[in-house]
Amino acid sequence: MLGYISRLLLILPFFVYSNFQDSIQKIDLDNVIVKSTRIDVKKKQAPLSVSVKNLLINKNYSSKSSFSDFTNSIPGLFTSSSNNFSQDLRISIRGFGARSAFGIRGIKLIVDGIPETTPDGQSQIDNLPLGLISNIEIIRGPSSLLYGNSSGGVININTLSDNSVPYFRTSAIFGAYQYQSIQRTRVFDWNNSSLVVHYDKRRSNGYRDFSGYKSSILNLKYLRDFDEKNKIVLQINYTDSPYAKDAGGLKLSEVEDDRRQSRKNNFDYDTYEKVKHVKTGFSWRHLNDDNSSFDSYFFYQKRDFNSKLPFNYGGIIFLERDYYGIGTKYSKQYFSDNRSRTVTLGIDYSNQQDDRKRFKNNLGEKGEKTFDQIEKFKSTGVYLINQTSYSSGLLFRYGVRYDENRIGTDSEAFISLNKFNPSLGVSYSISRSDNIYFSTGTSFETPTLNELSNNPNDNGLNKNLDPSSSVNYEIGWRKTTSNLMFEAIAYFINTDNEILPYELEQFPGKNFYRNVGSTRRYGIELSSQLLFSSGKLNLSYTNAKNTFNDFILDGNDLNGLSLPGIPNQILDVELIFNLSKRSTLLINNRLIGELFADNLNETQVSSYNLLNITYSKQIFNNSEIYLGVNNLLDVNYFDNIRINAFGKRYYEPAPKRNIHFGLNLSF
Repeated sequence: MLGYISRLLLILPFFVYSNFQDSIQKIDLDNVIVKSTRIDVKKKQAPLSVSVKNLLINKNYSSKSSFSDFTNSIPGLFTSSSNNFSQDLRISIRGFGARSAFGIRGIKLIVDGIPETTPDGQSQIDNLPLGLISNIEIIRGPSSLLYGNSSGGVININTLSDNSVPYFRTSAIFGAYQYQSIQRTRVFDWNNSSLVVHYDKRRSNGYRDFSGYKSSILNLKYLRDFDEKNKIVLQINYTDSPYAKDAGGLKLSEVEDDRRQSRKNNFDYDTYEKVKHVKTGFSWRHLNDDNSSFDSYFFYQKRDFNSKLPFNYGGIIFLERDYYGIGTKYSKQYFSDNRSRTVTLGIDYSNQQDDRKRFKNNLGEKGEKTFDQIEKFKSTGVYLINQTSYSSGLLFRYGVRYDENRIGTDSEAFISLNKFNPSLGVSYSISRSDNIYFSTGTSFETPTLNELSNNPNDNGLNKNLDPSSSVNYEIGWRKTTSNLMFEAIAYFINTDNEILPYELEQFPGKNFYRNVGSTRRYGIELSSQLLFSSGKLNLSYTNAKNTFNDFILDGNDLNGLSLPGIPNQILDVELIFNLSKRSTLLINNRLIGELFADNLNETQVSSYNLLNITYSKQIFNNSEIYLGVNNLLDVNYFDNIRINAFGKRYYEPAPKRNIHFGLNLSF
């Protein structure tokens, strides 16, 4: 079925286009500028695969309970665990990040120009103000030239920065399982500065037993233009989540018996996490003259984390994490008769320290200490990028980056993991509407401190765990008319020392990690957007093959088997239909293909189809109400698959049909 629909994806936009040539909407990619590439470039000329979503123009009427609500219609991107707020959302881009036991790995996350990802490659988005997101840029594929370690993909998120007039907005969202989110946003505006204040308090009992959570987020963002040459942005984020419970993974027989139950061990050991997170960031843009500029940033983040896991020895974790970073880049433009050239030279430095303690979990009560270690990760990266654009339509981009990463503990000497990462990209505008490109680039991914500290042999870091490195090749074609945008991309990625999780019988629910030799990933990504007089149609399709290339496990040769946790196909169909000037109907259908839960490919998880519908109506000049139905077809599917879980406890069931209701009041 997915194969048939994928062929339809190629035909449908052009068929519909022929019937909607009188469209009153227009696509203008000339004014869509991608900024996450370190040197600004028009999206249609970018020599790499990048997706851009503008949430100020295309409003989001989802429940906004998870960042996954913002990632529809982006090829190559797959999310899971959007309903387990203890494990946090997991994101994979072309397979990078799929191994994560919790949170995000292998992908660089940037929020308002400040790295959210720690130096060792861990990201979490439980502190992300979802109600403030205004723009998202996603680079699909290895990008270590731009951001160093753990840049198998890049997600650059921008929150509300300014507004034409000061306003006050109150949003209330209610949904199934006693979900509620109350948000208040206030924008103050003065002559040369503005302040955005945002507060979000949310809670839910969760779909499954023992899966509720509660959190509060306060976000402040201050912007000031001192003069025509100097602009600063100061941001402060405070997050308090007193509990997020973990219902655990189930066997298939347990799912069939009661899909809403929690795993007994998770309940008995009171499995949950508690988080307090503080982030401060400062960025400064200085224009030397019309052709050169400095962009600098500094940030500091502190995260206090308390977690209980469903086993005794080391089953309670206390983590105090401090990390900070500083960076600057200098850009210079050169112009001649037939070309323009931009050169950027930059440096990034970051420092992370984790004070990790583990205790026995005596059925929810803290027992004796089993582990006490301070872990350190220091990273320095220097990069040079050149981008030259010719009047003939040719764009040439190349660069190189060198990263030094030093890892150690309070009882062990530092080890160095250093890496050169070159990149090359070429694009050419065949005509005003057609553009082709080719790019090649590399990335590397060190093990995180958490993965290194989960040593199956002893205390200290697991020095048998090596970094992985990848080489990416891709070729793409973009076509844009006034009403239609179509993109087709083919890619190939070879990775050495891929890192994958596994579990041991004596520590069920705890992940250990090992290298698996090499892997190969290749696929095609198709996306299209059609504008017509009454709305918009977005389509995206991914067909990928992700296989082991050189891996022997317990005497089994896994060569040619599929990497677990990555679906072979993803299809998104999104229709936005304007019923009137004040009301809109949004229909989103997502097909997720088959995937495997284990390295040996003995357990296959079936494909599923997810249909969501939302109706919104404007009630005042700047206010609206909306009603949504999620999983309209009441499909049984899984919110998450725990890769290689011991005892085949792979499954975390997802909610059945449910509704949400929202109200936005703006003044």
